[in-house]
Amino acid sequence: MEVVWKDEHILEVEFTASNAFFKGTTQAYDTSESLSDLANKLVDFPDKEASIFHQAGAKDGYAYCSMRFYPIGGGLIGVFIQLEENVSTAYRKEEKSKLALELIVEPNAIDNFYKQLKTMAHKQEGIALLVGRV
Repeated sequence: MEVVWKDEHILEVEFTASNAFFKGTTQAYDTSESLSDLANKLVDFPDKEASIFHQAGAKDGYAYCSMRFYPIGGGLIGVFIQLEENVSTAYRKEEKSKLALELIVEPNAIDNFYKQLKTMAHKQEGIALLVGRV
């Protein structure tokens, strides 16, 4: 995640996701409060919650990103990510580029991501990177 534009009320965040097979990028609107809330939910995850869901933008709208974090066993965490590309017209749903992929991450990657995300939300700038297993 990277903040690419901001004003006093909203952030434009570039979301890029990649695993061994697929890669996609979109830019969707979010708020620092929403990103901070996501960061707070990730503290000690998955001890406190069974899964965490975050979305930015509107599904089947201009641009969209969603992330669902969930334990998959063996101490690992799955992150299911959906991206939809910005599109200039809404005439055909098929015209929109969409991507869905899963990342497998370790708890220490969630901890690092939490710290970067918290800083990014507070400063309303910067990058938060979640690194998956190779």
